Amino acid sequence: MPEISKDEESCYFSYFKKLYESWERSMSKAIGVWFNNPIFTHSTEKAIEKSVEFKDYIYDIMDRTLKHRFIPPMYDIDKLVKSLDELEVKLNEVEEKINKIQSTKKSTTERKKRVQKKGGRNDE
Repeated sequence: MPEISKDEESCYFSYFKKLYESWERSMSKAIGVWFNNPIFTHSTEKAIEKSVEFKDYIYDIMDRTLKHRFIPPMYDIDKLVKSLDELEVKLNEVEEKINKIQSTKKSTTERKKRVQKKGGRNDE
């Protein structure tokens, strides 16, 4: 590949920079004409309006479909999650009490066995 001098490289890039600036000016003018044109503005407004109507239609269809599928609404799901969380807390408390009772029974049983091994009396 032939070497390009700094001057040629500078010219090369300035050419593309001028080309881009020219394109930018012409597009800016074209967009200005389009936005100032009542036909373009009206067409754009209609397109946006119809797009919003279509979105609302789709949401309505989705809502009706979900109602007929018996999918619970979000607030029911939130209530269920809250109930499950409360149930989990209560279950943890009961589990702790059971473990405490079991450990107490276990230590009492072990104490009785030790006393019996030593030949002592079991007054407990």
